[in-house]
Amino acid sequence: MDVAAYLRQGGWKFERLIMRNAWAVYSREFDGETVEVEVPQLYDASDYPRALTMLLEDLARLEDRHPDVLVRDILSASVDIVRLGIVGAATRDGRIPIEAGRRSYAAARDLFLAAACSVLAPRAVFPKRKPLEAMQLLERARFGQPELGSFVLTIECTVGPTLDQGNLAADDSPLERRTCLRLAQALDATQSAVRESAASGALNPFRMNVQRGVSSNLCDAIAELLEATNAESLRASVSFAHRRPVAAQLPRPATFTADTRVILREAAARMREDVVYGDSVVQGPVISLDSENANSGGQMVLRVSVAGRRRNVHVHSAQKIMWRRFALTCWAARLGAPASLPARGARGC
Repeated sequence: MDVAAYLRQGGWKFERLIMRNAWAVYSREFDGETVEVEVPQLYDASDYPRALTMLLEDLARLEDRHPDVLVRDILSASVDIVRLGIVGAATRDGRIPIEAGRRSYAAARDLFLAAACSVLAPRAVFPKRKPLEAMQLLERARFGQPELGSFVLTIECTVGPTLDQGNLAADDSPLERRTCLRLAQALDATQSAVRESAASGALNPFRMNVQRGVSSNLCDAIAELLEATNAESLRASVSFAHRRPVAAQLPRPATFTADTRVILREAAARMREDVVYGDSVVQGPVISLDSENANSGGQMVLRVSVAGRRRNVHVHSAQKIMWRRFALTCWAARLGAPASLPARGARGC
């Protein structure tokens, strides 16, 4: 059991060897106080199992974690683990209703996929068709066994060890590691955005954290995890394989309570409304048309699919949509046929 690697990854500092190298001393600060633990080094000693058990109990108490979860992390030397703990009446005994389980696992998939998409290209809204690289990651990641403590859903990603300990840049890491890092950052940023929005009544905190992984898809997934079982709270955390250390300061676990569902759903809806399309084409039935001079273009509203949802999209141009194109669109609207237009300047609603 590679306890030393786990301690180094968790911020513990090696201090010294004592008692003829039989014990290694590590230290770490907790609430401003330096705490030391002694790690047994003589694996063939008769009292090694007892000494290791006492060490694990001390670590579990210091880190406020269940001993079984701690042991699993130590044994998972090459695995990043996402933990989603659902706390509520329906899951208090560690089990979950079948329908709630289906929704919860689907939401966990969407949560992880949103983080992967954000690594590849941060956006406020990810459309229904996701990048191929993100979809391939879903083939490699695995749902792990649920853990003790209400119902704790886990996602596991295997990552290879780094060969250069001096180069821990996130950009050099595999997509699995970058996705787990982004998810940890996104959960922390979303938790902060919920608090700020609840206090200010504004949704700007969500929009300002898109680069950290906050998105409409992520907010919807968190809300769905809460709603699927009518949960009292969701505790989300990410632990990282200690054979591939993390250079960045790791966020603390994020907690979302039942009363945050409304804010999360509203933020998700507003971000979908704000989406601006680039050089693509939007297609759908024409809802309305407006133009003072068809030769100069005009504004129209199409009903299109955005991120898997039907939305009204406003397309406006003063130059690009010429009279003939606009006239054809008018006829399409009268006949109830769909229109296909360049999406430059289009905005969701």
